[in-house]
Amino acid sequence: MPLMTSLEIFGFTDEHGALREVLREYFAATATTARPDRWRRLLTEVGVDDLLFGETCSTSVELAILAEESGAALFDGPLVSAAAVGPLAQQPALTGVAEGRRAPCVAVSLTGFGDGQTDAYWDYSDDAVVITQQAAAGETGVAVYGADAIGLQECSGLDLSRPVGRAAQGNGQPLLECGEDVAAAMRRRADLVLSAELLGVAQRVLDGTVDYVSRRVQFGRTIGSFQAVKHRLADMLAQVELTRSAVYGAAWQLGDGPVTVQAEVDLAVAAALARQTAVEATKAAVQLHGGIGITWEHWAHRYLRRAHAVIALTGAASRHRGRLAGLIDLRDGER
Repeated sequence: MPLMTSLEIFGFTDEHGALREVLREYFAATATTARPDRWRRLLTEVGVDDLLFGETCSTSVELAILAEESGAALFDGPLVSAAAVGPLAQQPALTGVAEGRRAPCVAVSLTGFGDGQTDAYWDYSDDAVVITQQAAAGETGVAVYGADAIGLQECSGLDLSRPVGRAAQGNGQPLLECGEDVAAAMRRRADLVLSAELLGVAQRVLDGTVDYVSRRVQFGRTIGSFQAVKHRLADMLAQVELTRSAVYGAAWQLGDGPVTVQAEVDLAVAAALARQTAVEATKAAVQLHGGIGITWEHWAHRYLRRAHAVIALTGAASRHRGRLAGLIDLRDGER
């Protein structure tokens, strides 16, 4: 029988708590600030540039905290693209990205399930640095272009807080080319960020709904005292907490060392749970707010849009469960 070894237990530190508090205050204070200024100030004043683009980069847990708080705030900056780019931003072809002077714009195929041919691009802007998937010599790598080189154009999207684009012409001359290892690292970072963002969406709508039902009175009682509403909220809470464990478990597994198949498994678990939880929580929030929840000016529909937009671009929970099944077969085959 093998000897039992002590296992390190993950827990949030005081530094993690401080980071979360700073980010939450910043997103609340700049809710009406113009998108480019809000992004630039986040990088330079809050210091997220080092967290995203530093040569050593942040831990994956810190990256997940940033993504969770941005999802809760429906942040409109190019966080998904920036997280995917990561240390690649130090390359001359991406000069200005870390300072917020140029915005990154990453192909969905590098962060989800786009086909690389008619790809959508996250975080469109006129002067974006475009990072896209490129197939060459039998492997899938990464190429960096200027927005003009591929004729990047903005598209109408379900999520009005996150602009997306498409390429209108063939690729021009790339500014930088990288191999499959870079593409894989980008996918993992974006995968974690999207799952953490959806966790933030789900937590925010749960908190907002609990606040609403505790104040809304019908038949002389707050609707939060009705048994059916209590059960619905309890189910939401359980699902959100399960998703939080999966997301931060995946972040912790990524760590600083070589990426294992188990880390990929954990990312797939987090992806599937986050998508299911975000859809169910945002739908429940709209329903539990009654008629006001479907009005254009209410916040609930914007979170519903964010959840469904991410799923439309990167696949529903069922697709990630299929991905998980393949990874489990791979992991078990290695034993």
